[in-house]
Amino acid sequence: MARDQRIRGNPFIFDRPLAPDDLIDREDELALLVERLRDGVNTRLSSPRDYGKTSLLRRALADARAADAGAVIVDLYGVRTSGQMAAQIESAYADLPAGPLSSALTKLHRHGGGMGLQTPLGGASISFGAGEAGHRALLDALSLPARLHEKTGRRMLVVFDEFQVVLKAELDAVIRSVIQHQGSGVTYVFSGSHPGMMRSLFSDRKRPFYGQAAPLELHRLPRPAIGDYIGDRFEQTRREPGEALGWLLDFVDGHPQRAMLFAHLLWRHTAVDTEAAEEQWLAAHEEAWGYLQGDFEATWDSLSAVEAGVVDAVAAGVQSLTGKASREIFGLPTGSAAGNAAKRLVEQGILTRAGSGRETRYELVDPVFARWVVSGRRWTVG
Repeated sequence: MARDQRIRGNPFIFDRPLAPDDLIDREDELALLVERLRDGVNTRLSSPRDYGKTSLLRRALADARAADAGAVIVDLYGVRTSGQMAAQIESAYADLPAGPLSSALTKLHRHGGGMGLQTPLGGASISFGAGEAGHRALLDALSLPARLHEKTGRRMLVVFDEFQVVLKAELDAVIRSVIQHQGSGVTYVFSGSHPGMMRSLFSDRKRPFYGQAAPLELHRLPRPAIGDYIGDRFEQTRREPGEALGWLLDFVDGHPQRAMLFAHLLWRHTAVDTEAAEEQWLAAHEEAWGYLQGDFEATWDSLSAVEAGVVDAVAAGVQSLTGKASREIFGLPTGSAAGNAAKRLVEQGILTRAGSGRETRYELVDPVFARWVVSGRRWTVG
């Protein structure tokens, strides 16, 4: 069935991950994940929130399953205890498609070789805390991919999404103690949207996962890829983005989620068999503030005075946080306070950093937030 015949309603999804077939660009990253799965190399995938990390992972899982590998994604968001993590792992394995792997999983449960843990999926609701029962359940759950590989010969790909939570829960040592013995038949992707915590997990020599996964970072999307995606879907739904497409691409500057939000709204304001122009772009821009206001204002209100000055300076394109302009225009102090504030903002995912030492450069992760800041925290088109 042709793509345009399958589209129903607004074709731009901004509030959840894209379907595997709708992944925008990311061919190089996807190819690298496939290569590492084949070679048994674990990956540390990190990106700011809303950069399409989960969409990429879903496509990698779909491709792995198409190649007869077992593939599961374990969402660790909100996990605080070993028992909760074990329950999330069981939920992920319950999603295996029918076939040799799901049959082997059923036999493991039946013979007591599985997790021995019941969740609402198993007809009961048992919540373990951080005690011994939860610890045993987690050890059992973590051993599942190796057992399934042993029984079926299928390669296993396990994705732990929002993996940074294990740092606060202090579960990284437990996880490492199990998976380090599983061999090349089981490959892991440790995915996180908190760059600072992911760095702490994998770059701190004192942590169990130090040096245990090859890095992969997601950056903003290239302008041509976003433009083609938006233009194709407008055309397939009997609309034209017109000159508004250029304004949209300039405004979002490669941010994946912001691009989909503004495309969604521009499409809403563009009638069938018409072309988007200034009127439609202004209407979409005005409506977008209702989606963004709470997030932007909450982020700004959470900043200390020095952090706010750093954000102001970076949004304006100032790179020297200790220079005369930074002190006089943005009120930044002398000494290390501004640099320390910038490091905290990187840890929080508000800033991103390139280079090191004197060559360090900062920019705001969200270019739309940057526009709001540099406009004096007013919602303007320009």
